[in-house]
Amino acid sequence: MPGDRIAERTSIIKRASWVGIFGNSFLSAIKISAGILSGSFALLGDGIDSATDIVTSVVTLLTSKIAERPPDEGHPYGHGRAETVATKALSFIIFFAGAQLALTTVRKLFEKGEQNIPEFFAIYFVLISIFGKAFLAFYKHRAGKKANSSMLMADSKNMLNDIFISISVLVGLIFTFLFKMPVVDIITAFIVSIWIMKVAFDIFLETSVELMDGLEDKSIYNEVFNAACGIDGVRNPHRTRIRKINTMYIVDMDIEVDGNLTVIEGHEISRKVHDCIQDQIENIYDVIIHVEPFGNDEKLEKFGLSKLSMDREE
Repeated sequence: MPGDRIAERTSIIKRASWVGIFGNSFLSAIKISAGILSGSFALLGDGIDSATDIVTSVVTLLTSKIAERPPDEGHPYGHGRAETVATKALSFIIFFAGAQLALTTVRKLFEKGEQNIPEFFAIYFVLISIFGKAFLAFYKHRAGKKANSSMLMADSKNMLNDIFISISVLVGLIFTFLFKMPVVDIITAFIVSIWIMKVAFDIFLETSVELMDGLEDKSIYNEVFNAACGIDGVRNPHRTRIRKINTMYIVDMDIEVDGNLTVIEGHEISRKVHDCIQDQIENIYDVIIHVEPFGNDEKLEKFGLSKLSMDREE
């Protein structure tokens, strides 16, 4: 049942959010503390990045409660896009953290006075971070796949990037100790900040597609056309628009039938098309079918896709 799937999905998202909150709280606390005590600017930056991950997990948790609400008068399509909006908000949080770190490291680079080499024990905390982030990335990726959640997938991607950040910090610390050059640690922190901002920008672009009612994967259009054309009496599925709301799709399509049919007969064909699309394609939220007579030509229809236009693209 759809209600059971939604409840299970919400449960997965909530559980993954709590794991992220506790895991990142632990990693952030030890890295910031170790960064301050050891004098490693790069490790401190890594800890700040983990602190932003706590915020992302809290936002994910709160958003899951909003997204599961049923449609109402103000939101007739439901509240599913709350997750997409939240994901975009996360991109701003992540970008801001990266920008702050970049500004701080630039100031540190041009700061006058002697710079101290970080303490060696900072390396141990970086190793803890790498293994901890690897676990969180794997867990959130698996949960995101299972729940088909763009928010969790974005968060797992962020966790994966954090692994590379920690590895960069580790390499920077090793070179700092080998060459006795504390500036390497600061430069590493600056590189980390640039990477954080890049990840934020990528997430921002990905969420824009759904908010603009676009689809990255247009293959679902062919699935819809094949399902519609499988019904006797249906021709020329066109003016088709498919929008994604969270994990579900809404299909709006025109079909042509024999103009001599009665309203009841035309309605019966459209009902069969509706049911066929619902049965053959996963994650369909709603299907809206408009019936036209064979050969109907409306010159002003300049929106939506048709089977003919998709065939031309191929």
